[in-house]
Amino acid sequence: MPNAKLESLQEGMIVTLDVRNMDDMLLIPAGCALTGRQIIILSAWGIAEIQVEARGDSEDLADPLQQLPPETLEQLTRELQAAFWEPADGSLVQQEVFNLVLRRQAKQALESQRHRP
Repeated sequence: MPNAKLESLQEGMIVTLDVRNMDDMLLIPAGCALTGRQIIILSAWGIAEIQVEARGDSEDLADPLQQLPPETLEQLTRELQAAFWEPADGSLVQQEVFNLVLRRQAKQALESQRHRP
């Protein structure tokens, strides 16, 4: 049962462990197939990751930064650093935003590679 980070969750993934908020209120029961609305609810409650069933295609749950070739990742990092108004190491918040944007760009790059003939 792998943990899946919020940004990698997709509709249809099966939750394997009850998801509860900090007050122990049940948000999503085990065995439930995720919906887009539930993913938004997880984000609103600040749930960073949940346990989901492993799929036959484990690439969907893997970190997109680890799936990219090193040279592609370096290029994306350089492009993103040029777009940021301050160095990414300026603050923890700035670093987190940088990492989220980099991960999203890596995911988009992977998807475009998969759709090429």
